Amino acid sequence: MSTRIGGMLIIVGETMFLFSLLNFLMITRLQYYSSGDSFMRMLFPHYLLFLAALFIVAFIGMWLTYVYVFPSKQRFSQEQAIKDDRSPMYNKILELENNIDELKKVVFEMSEKIDHMNKKDNS
Repeated sequence: MSTRIGGMLIIVGETMFLFSLLNFLMITRLQYYSSGDSFMRMLFPHYLLFLAALFIVAFIGMWLTYVYVFPSKQRFSQEQAIKDDRSPMYNKILELENNIDELKKVVFEMSEKIDHMNKKDNS
């Protein structure tokens, strides 16, 4: 499967963040200075206070996402990757584990033979 689709999604996702910030700033200006709704100007006497409050709410949201959502998404994606032989890396790890188990058996058998030979020599 090609990695181009995933790569394009990652690039678009990374750049959309920048556009979202600009869009956010423009919308906050409209909301704060809206002539029909003066509630925000009553609550926050200066636009920078309003913006700081929004950034605090955004940082709390980012922290909650970092602590709770991101680990859950990572675990889910890793569980999906090992289903139905979707991950070649996971299959390679399983193959290496089997090889290591076989090597352990061979080493154990050889150590038993060496111990048996040492017992014969000591007798």
